[in-house]
Order: sequence, then structure tokens, then C-alpha cells
Amino acid sequence: MMKILKISSAIFSVVFLSQILMAQQNFAKVGTSGAHFIMISPDAKYAAMASSGAGMINNTVSSVFYNPASLVHISSKGAVFSKVNWFADIDFTALAIGMQTKYGALGVNVKSLNSGDILETTVDESFGTGNFYSWNDILISFSGAKAFTDQFSFGMNFGYLQQSVSLYGLTASAMLVDLGALYKTGFRSLSLGMAVRNFGPELDFRKEGADAVFEDYNNGEPLLEKESYRPFHMPLSFQVGLTYIFLEENPTHRLLMSVDGVHPNDSDERLNVGLEYSFMNLLYLRAGVFSNHDSGRYMGGFGIDLSKYFNPKIQIDYAISDYSLIGTVSQLSVGFAF
Repeated sequence: MMKILKISSAIFSVVFLSQILMAQQNFAKVGTSGAHFIMISPDAKYAAMASSGAGMINNTVSSVFYNPASLVHISSKGAVFSKVNWFADIDFTALAIGMQTKYGALGVNVKSLNSGDILETTVDESFGTGNFYSWNDILISFSGAKAFTDQFSFGMNFGYLQQSVSLYGLTASAMLVDLGALYKTGFRSLSLGMAVRNFGPELDFRKEGADAVFEDYNNGEPLLEKESYRPFHMPLSFQVGLTYIFLEENPTHRLLMSVDGVHPNDSDERLNVGLEYSFMNLLYLRAGVFSNHDSGRYMGGFGIDLSKYFNPKIQIDYAISDYSLIGTVSQLSVGFAF
């Protein structure tokens, strides 16, 4: 039975990744979903490897952002804090905390985005009204993962998302779910993971509990009837990944390769490919690439594991990502294990 499961998993992975490579690029569907802050890669380790983490066995709590099933591999209580210098001075931060219990691995994580002050402009006052507003997003999720065998684990994030726009009193909120599965194939270090992220209902802006409306224009003239904000989809994605460690028995050098096939609901299918070289489990060098992203191209970074020298154990990771004409994104993550 286990042989059949291993063969089936391998065949499924090959077929899925082949379909990603051969997918027809007829319509990219870019801009057809909202709440994209939840798709920003929070952890610098994963970001440097092109967010190719669905099949990665990770012993830190940051795994909940990519595949919650990997949370079963944390060895103790842990926490990670990340800060991303997003475009246009937008501030994005993330925090995750997790621990092992007799019921399985449990955790909580938060993603938060703040745009900073933005000058309000209107049709009549295109240079600014003198008023400022800010865009604020937050996602709070509770995580759980359990190992059903020594090879297979399953995990879930259950979260509450809210978006708000100050000055106008607009809010949109919804519940969402992430599901993940992780399987050690039994062939050396090869592992297979799958994750469905951001499964939830449509979002719609409301004001003071009622449907929110705005003043629309036609050729510069205001329409008599105000328009309602239209509901928009979550950025749903399905991700399947394979991870393999070369030189796994070498005490000094190790090379990890991770390949994920990504099927989002608002853009073309793509491959995320990441590499991580480690020296004596102390220094890590990372690189990644997107195969078919509309703006993202190359990523890289490094990490330092200071677990042998500090208590609590500390790991620091840094990443920088190239988004072509849009610019670059840098981020820093600091992890603790107790």
C-alpha cells in the first residue's frame, strides 16, 4: 500500500509540473482578485528561494505561511518576526508563534500592511485636497498540524482578514482557510507537499454596517445615482512542491533544491525554483527564480544560524528580490527557538 502511495504521489507531481510548463497563456487574469497583501512572502528564507516552500520540511514556525503541515516538525516553542520593505514605502510585517502539544503542533500568525499617509485627490482637485488617508490590512490566523504517520502530516490555518481605508470609513472582512499536506516519500530526502492557500468568500466594502457606495463620473460629470463597490475574490492559489537535499550526509556542505508548481486564480501558472547551500549548518546562501511571473524575476539572500551560541536559539535571514521595472524588495526575518 505504501509503495502504491509513493508511486502515485510521484506520478501526480510529474504530471502537475508538466502541465504548469505546458499551460496555455491565453489570458493572465491579472487584477481579478484583491487582498494581495496576504500573498507577500513574509519569511526571508523562503523569499530568497522564490517562495518555493510547499514541499520543504522546515523545523521553524515560519512554515505556517507556506505549508501549515510542516509545523509538525518544529522541535520546541518558537517565534519568527519579519519585516518587508515593500514598494512605495509600504510597511509589511509578519509574526508567527508555534509550539508542540499533545494534540499536535499549534500556532498563531499575523500579517499586517500599512500604506502610510496618501494624499487624497479628486476629479476636481487632481493636485490634492489637503486630506490624507491610509490603507490598512491585517490577517490573524490560528494554525494546527498533526502527523498521522512518520511520513505524512496535515495542517490548516484558519484566519480572519480585514481591510480598511481610513478617512472614508470603508471596511471589508472575511474568514479564510489554508490547507496543507506534507509527505516524506521514503526515497532518500525527497519530500512532497501540497497547499491550498486563501480559500474563502468574496470581499466587499461596507460602511457603518451597510453597503458602501461612491460617487461615479461620466466625462467629468457626477452621475445622479451613486455606485456600489463590487465584491472581489481572494487571491486563491494551489501549490505543489518537491524538495530534495543533495549531500545530506556531508557534515560540512549541503545543497537543498525546491521546485513548486503554482496555480493562482489571478495570473498564469508558473514554477518557483529555489536553491539553498549551507556550510556547517551555520551559514546559508540562497537563490531563487520565477519561471512565468508578470514582474518578479530573481531572488537571493543569506542566513546565519546562531543556535549553537545563544539561548534562546537565534536565526537571522535576509532576502532581496528583483521585480523588474517595479524595483527591488528587501526583507529581514529573525527567528527564535526556546
